[in-house]
Amino acid sequence: MIVLPLQRRILLTFIASSTLVGVLFGLFAIIFAYHTEDQLFASLLQAEAAEAEQQLAAGRDIQPRLPFVRYVGDITALPEPIQTKLQQAPERREFALDNGQHYHLLPLSQGFLLADVTEQLIVRAIRPQLAEFLLLLLAVVLLCSAGFAYVLAKRVLKPLHKLTQQVDSTAWQPNQPMSTRFADDFAADEIGRLARALQTAWQRVAEFIGREQQFTQDVSHELRTPLTVMQGALTLLRHSPLTAQQLQYVQRLQQAQRQIHQTIDTLMLLAREHLPPAEQVTLLPVIEQSVLQQQAKLAGKAISLELDIASSAQLTIDPMSLLMLLNNLIGNAFDYTAAGVIRIAFSGQVLTVQDSGSGIDTQLQPQIFDCGIKGSNSTGMGLGLSLVKRLCDKWQIAYQLHSDASGTCISLKFPSNQPGQTNSFG
Repeated sequence: MIVLPLQRRILLTFIASSTLVGVLFGLFAIIFAYHTEDQLFASLLQAEAAEAEQQLAAGRDIQPRLPFVRYVGDITALPEPIQTKLQQAPERREFALDNGQHYHLLPLSQGFLLADVTEQLIVRAIRPQLAEFLLLLLAVVLLCSAGFAYVLAKRVLKPLHKLTQQVDSTAWQPNQPMSTRFADDFAADEIGRLARALQTAWQRVAEFIGREQQFTQDVSHELRTPLTVMQGALTLLRHSPLTAQQLQYVQRLQQAQRQIHQTIDTLMLLAREHLPPAEQVTLLPVIEQSVLQQQAKLAGKAISLELDIASSAQLTIDPMSLLMLLNNLIGNAFDYTAAGVIRIAFSGQVLTVQDSGSGIDTQLQPQIFDCGIKGSNSTGMGLGLSLVKRLCDKWQIAYQLHSDASGTCISLKFPSNQPGQTNSFG
């Protein structure tokens, strides 16, 4: 759909409205001219009729004063076409015959006055000149209207154009923020109110972004420091004399510590405007790494894990983002499957993680990727699938969920480098 600029739309609106008014005025002028002419003939016949009635009352022969008016004593003396039309419509007083003659008729107490006004039809004679004059007048009106509309649109839209340029320049050059007082450059009209509202909203957004960036930096810094201390302590602890069970606990702590590091890196990624550089990642080792990180969730469960992934399968993505996606999907499958089969497969750029758990409530499925949405059996905060959605949106990965009483299957379709392929589920 083509959207015309406001200035052009104002111009076209003025031209269209002026054309409509001009055409209506022209039609009115023509109708008015014909009506005035008919009224003139009617007035002349009324004057003749008054004189003719006096002559009839005096018993004299009727002698009309106007040369194109004559007295007809009986209807049979009228021209035959007039007789026919008068029999069909007795109230008719104007007659246009096929031969081009035009008559006006006025009944008297005895007979009729018949006026042959064929030669007196001024409007019909000047009709071509009248049409040319009206067309010329319409052209002048359109020209004046277009000029007025152009000047008016340019003057009215100038501040709006200025405001649009300021917003566009700021959007394309985020390193040069908009002046916090730019609304002062506009008059106190509708555009000025819009500028002030935009200025207020812009300031609030800028302050919010600043707070979020500062918060992200502070959290990242404050969390990384104790994690580094923990990492050092765990490393020293591993080299100390430990029992097999204690060593297992230390390994779990190290895995959890690595997951916290990965989570911080992912959250920092989501907070950035630009994505990290993508690279070719072999899929199978990353899945194996994710499975190892989540293996504690399988303890004491009769679960069979099936992997259907070619060793050569690769994706173009940031490895940390991919691992975070897999940790959430595989972790959920491990959490909510008590027994049965968990299958992870990759084919045709589509990665599927399917479990045999109890499934997700039907009412929750439309919102399950929203932040804070979780099932009744969930022990988490409802953030896992929300992170999956945000990562998918960042990397333009299409996602789809199917869940029922037999289990849950989540599919991710990764962008393909092959031309002609789309990144959506059919």
